[in-house]
Amino acid sequence: MPKIKLLALDLDGTLLGPDSRVPRENARAVRLAQQAGVSVALCTGRNLTEVRAFNAQLDASADWAIIANGAAVVRFTDGEQIAFDGLDRAMCAAVRDVCAQFGVDPCLYTAEKLYYGREFLRFLQELRRRGRVALNEAAEGYEFVADEAQWHAVLEQEDGRFVKAILHHLDPAVVDQMMQALDATGLLELAPSVMFGGELKNVEINRKGVHKGRALAQLAAHLGCSMEEVMAVGDSDNDLTMLQMAGLGISMANAAPHIRAAADAVTLDNASDGVAAAVKRYILEGQA
Repeated sequence: MPKIKLLALDLDGTLLGPDSRVPRENARAVRLAQQAGVSVALCTGRNLTEVRAFNAQLDASADWAIIANGAAVVRFTDGEQIAFDGLDRAMCAAVRDVCAQFGVDPCLYTAEKLYYGREFLRFLQELRRRGRVALNEAAEGYEFVADEAQWHAVLEQEDGRFVKAILHHLDPAVVDQMMQALDATGLLELAPSVMFGGELKNVEINRKGVHKGRALAQLAAHLGCSMEEVMAVGDSDNDLTMLQMAGLGISMANAAPHIRAAADAVTLDNASDGVAAAVKRYILEGQA
């Protein structure tokens, strides 16, 4: 197997522990991988504001951020952006049409902000009721949008800057119906997130053709390495493309069966420092 030159790490369910923080061993493993000459990219559905907060929990900063499921690739040191594939007006309009059809409001992400409405708040409340650690919707970079007039203002203000949308509903069957409607537009890439064995679900929305695997390939080309020299670690549907396209795709043990089946290998779960175990086995020892 070729020497690993680029390590791509998903955040939630992968690099982050169950408490939504970077465990000590994982932070150390990222630093050791970099000291071994490997570039590290944090690859997530989150935006850059959120990623910076997790990057600060590492022993040493990661090199790159792939945000919003591959919509943008940014270097941490100087903010250089080597790719941007966001949602245009037609795509935002298609998402808004589906929201109107099902009586929900969207979450719309820019690289720096998350705009959300009441459906997202209901979803967060349910997550907290079930004991899942959730983000603080009152934190910097999160903005509540109360009504149609405010949504219109946001769409005008941030036109051309949206990287991703998410739709939520407390009934997973309704999420499936929304996905069918979104897919019918032919404009959008969809990645469902399934929680609590299917009792809760949402869907992440990007421009058609945008996904983590594509962005990772763009970054690898920028760095002058092949995908055979890339190791990717993840646990969710939005990680599938990078696990399949990387030379070495590692699934977390806490991933769903179809994610584990698509990977080249399976590491420990995110409560057991699975990223650290994978880095040790395949980079620190495997290439010593």
